[in-house]
Amino acid sequence: MPDSAPAPTPLRELTVRANAFTDEGPATGAISETFGRWTVGAAALGSRQLVPSAADPTDWTHPRIGWGIILPERDGLDPAALATADDAPEPIRDLVRQRAGKVLRFRPETTLAQWVLRDYASEGDLFTAASPQGMGPKELPLYLLIAASPAEVPWQVQYALNPVRCVGRLDLDEEGLAHYVAALQSGWAGSTAQYAAPLVWSVDHGGGDITSLMREVIGATLATELAADADMPAARFIDGSVADASGAVLIAALAELRPLLVVTTSHGKTGPLNDPVVMLRDLGMLVDASQRVVDPAALTAGWQPDGAVWFAQACCSAGADQPSAYEGLFAAGGSVGRVLTEVARLGPRTAPTPRALLGAPKPLRAFIGQVEPTFNWTMEFPATRQDLTASLRRSVYEGICGGRPVGLAMDGYYAPIGSLLVNHGRQLQDFDSGASAALDLATYSKATAYDRASTVLLGDPTVAIPLPD
Repeated sequence: MPDSAPAPTPLRELTVRANAFTDEGPATGAISETFGRWTVGAAALGSRQLVPSAADPTDWTHPRIGWGIILPERDGLDPAALATADDAPEPIRDLVRQRAGKVLRFRPETTLAQWVLRDYASEGDLFTAASPQGMGPKELPLYLLIAASPAEVPWQVQYALNPVRCVGRLDLDEEGLAHYVAALQSGWAGSTAQYAAPLVWSVDHGGGDITSLMREVIGATLATELAADADMPAARFIDGSVADASGAVLIAALAELRPLLVVTTSHGKTGPLNDPVVMLRDLGMLVDASQRVVDPAALTAGWQPDGAVWFAQACCSAGADQPSAYEGLFAAGGSVGRVLTEVARLGPRTAPTPRALLGAPKPLRAFIGQVEPTFNWTMEFPATRQDLTASLRRSVYEGICGGRPVGLAMDGYYAPIGSLLVNHGRQLQDFDSGASAALDLATYSKATAYDRASTVLLGDPTVAIPLPD
């Protein structure tokens, strides 16, 4: 059956009306006789380079992302010298040269020491909470490495940076620094650590001990996710609720599996409280099912970290501070109060386990641990018993195991700190207005914010584990 629709009017015979108005009335016109030339010409809608695009946050080499080093300001150096890393140990100097990193200084004796870092090369102080991101003048890089002990650049500097930047720390002797920087520069070339074999080790003392909660919400839940991943067929969970979670079993599993990811949940050693020499020696070491410490020398006797990332949920696993962030929160005569007091007497320091593993001949990529204790009520909201560790698990599984830089992977865990501190301020206002119950929520908000901020990364924040082909 023939098509009965009328043939379209040829373009050149149309009168075209535009939604433009002149003093002479609406604009109309006819198609040009040579309109075909316009039609067959390439469509030019502008260059893609003109469209704003965000820099890839995983690319620390991008000038809008950037990498920098934080060093203490040292006496006797002029501004020109402080603008360089020439006073740092040779491995750090070499790393800064290789990466063309921005050198920043912590100035302990100044009024704004807790608020700014000095950029001598740009002759300015950078407000750490809200400086623009990048490598330009007056900009603060996204990735920052503190190359100093907590006595030189305090933990508080790292805590304050955690919610707004990807920050790590190296506190090693020169031999350990040489091992770590060489591995970092080579990308851990030749590593035999296995993505397919992550290891989770969870002590569970039972009887209401916090190790049961840590095993449940971190160890077991994360182990279930890892075991379900087709790329991790050799994942292993040493479950202290049903199996021997001894140090010997952990050491044997490390040697057998050569895991690229290690997650441990346990107590961290903080005693004996009347013997500071032993406390210092064993600070933050993992405590196994038999309440014995796991000596880092025993860990590396038959296993090399070789580029693994280790997350240790244990008191003081990363180090100690003076004063404790929780000073005055707990009764001085109770066991928690005594632990905080006696550990603080040791002074600000990095714990021996991460120092040994990050400085080994084949070092860890990164160690994530705690400077303070963690508490059951910061892992779950007391009012509703809601589990608050999901963001930590995502940081480990989706972030670290997803191949993101470890510093960036932790971003989601630190994100709630701002909200917690805003609510802390609001609850104090309510308390001042007569709402007595508000003091409890203010205390909870502050303690939980400190708990997250004092979970720190040791190692360079740009490191990322290689993904399977």
